[in-house]
Formats: sequence, C-alpha cells, structure tokens
Amino acid sequence: MQRIDWEDPKKKGEAYAYLAKVFGVKKSAVSLAMSFKRNSLKAAQMRSVAICELGAKLLSDSGSEVRSTKILDSKGNVVKVVTFK
Repeated sequence: MQRIDWEDPKKKGEAYAYLAKVFGVKKSAVSLAMSFKRNSLKAAQMRSVAICELGAKLLSDSGSEVRSTKILDSKGNVVKVVTFK
C-alpha cells in the first residue's frame, strides 16, 4: 500500500488546506488522493505538488508483504514452498 504523508501533523494539516485551496477541492478529496484511493489527473497533480513542493514523503510497504510460491515438478506435484518476506 502506498501513501503520501508528512512527519509533522501540523505541516500535514497546512498542506491539505493549501492543496484544497489551490486545486479547488475539499480536504477529503486531498486525503483520498494522498492515500492513492483516487487516481485522476488532479489527484496525480496533488501528489506531485505534495512531494516536490510541500516536503511530503512517499511511504510504501510493498516490500513487506509475505508471499509464498510453490515449486512444482514436471507432473504438477508440489516439491517445495518458498516464502518471500
């Protein structure tokens, strides 16, 4: 899951207000854009401004998913299960 966030909650509130004013949307629309729940052109522009100009950071935990893969032989029998963390 990806998310754009700020270290300081005060800066986050100020940035949300600024983005809402500049793009002519409500703070809830900014929140949805920062959590990647909206993927419109305006949402992408808000994310870009947040990272480039307002000091936000892109947080991603995609590398922390635990996935398992089955290794099969030529007949389709499971030989081994490998877990990636």
